[in-house]
Amino acid sequence: MRSLISHFRKFQASRRGWRQRNLRLSILDGILVKLGMNLSHPNMVLTVLVRALGGSNTLVGALSTIRFSGWLLPQFLIAGWIQPLSRKVPFVSVTAFIRTVIYGVLAVLVYTLGRANHSLLLALFLALFALSRVITGASGLARYDVFGSVVSPAQRASFFATRNFWGGVFVFGAGFLVRLMLDSEQGMPFPGNFSVLLLVSCVFFLIDSVIFAMIKEPHVRPNQAGYSIAEQLGRVPELLKRDSTLRRYLLVRVLLSMTMVAQPFYSVFALDILEAPEFMVGFYLSAMTLANVIANLLWRRLERARGTLYLMKAASCLSALAPLLAAATPWLMQAVGISTRGNGILPAYLFSIVFMIAGGSQSGRGVSLPAVLLDIAPAEERPSYVGLVNTVLGVINFLPMLSGFAIDIFGFEPVFLITGVMLLVGFWVSRRLPNRSEAQTALV
Repeated sequence: MRSLISHFRKFQASRRGWRQRNLRLSILDGILVKLGMNLSHPNMVLTVLVRALGGSNTLVGALSTIRFSGWLLPQFLIAGWIQPLSRKVPFVSVTAFIRTVIYGVLAVLVYTLGRANHSLLLALFLALFALSRVITGASGLARYDVFGSVVSPAQRASFFATRNFWGGVFVFGAGFLVRLMLDSEQGMPFPGNFSVLLLVSCVFFLIDSVIFAMIKEPHVRPNQAGYSIAEQLGRVPELLKRDSTLRRYLLVRVLLSMTMVAQPFYSVFALDILEAPEFMVGFYLSAMTLANVIANLLWRRLERARGTLYLMKAASCLSALAPLLAAATPWLMQAVGISTRGNGILPAYLFSIVFMIAGGSQSGRGVSLPAVLLDIAPAEERPSYVGLVNTVLGVINFLPMLSGFAIDIFGFEPVFLITGVMLLVGFWVSRRLPNRSEAQTALV
């Protein structure tokens, strides 16, 4: 009997050890992915690259569409194939390595074609970036399923908060590198500066593919066969009909995704309207990241006191402030007598408040929204729930391309204003979501 108890205690200790190791590896994964993405940030760095290659605001919007729609659209279609896999970690590591290769190729192309053929480089860049996003989307679906299996429900919000916090700390430092590389006087000349940033992103993605492979996920024998694409599409009405909480959550996510309509154009607005120099993009990235890090601590405290759902509502409300403030910036500066001609770079620095609000609200959404989704999703249907939500968001994220076209015609302010109103509607809808215990009994 004592021997059995001893073996049981050793087993429990070993299990706790693996859980802690998994948590540490998952947090390190978040740091590496954030570093890789932010050193060549699609909304901050790559938008400037597209403009430097002669791209219009419509193409800038298309970049954001590719970033999110490419990542989100395929997820529900491949969820039927990924769902029955007993282990998802190998799949994530392989797809992460493919993304690494693509970023390495992009770095070489930018350096070799950046001086000679802007049109060809722009076409190749958009095509390869789109391919990387589709592959990363498949990886992201499996990645979240791994998190759902190795992180307990009670730890999920805290896990995402910790992951985002440390990722933000390191990205804050990366913002200074971005600023240095894009400084026309101190940094490298074009196109070497963008090529180096893409290459460093490639290195972090490579390390991440190795780190993620070290996560030990529980081996679960699949209790269902896979679904073909046609079968998976046919399940959509059934999933939505039987779960009212999923329907409400999906509506909230659609409305909150309107942040992507305006956010890609904040840096372009600063460059075009406020006459900010390009190196300010690095400053904006650092400001947004610093706000993200500080807000993470506050969101985590709020989540412990009031719960994940309350945190989601608060972040939803704050999200509307950034585009509304951006829309009001010209009027506010005129009201206090600040102009780009008479005050130098001051307007550009003041505009960093918009990025700080965007970073703080992004932090709250990043902590709460994934945790709420994992809470409402049954374990056996987790990839399909995550995939369905993300695929719908992939369709919605074609809007940034249309908003770029609208900005070319009507200007920045109307687009920012409409975005803010839609986000306020998202906050109102989020107030109707049930808490975790209610969500578990919300199947109809």
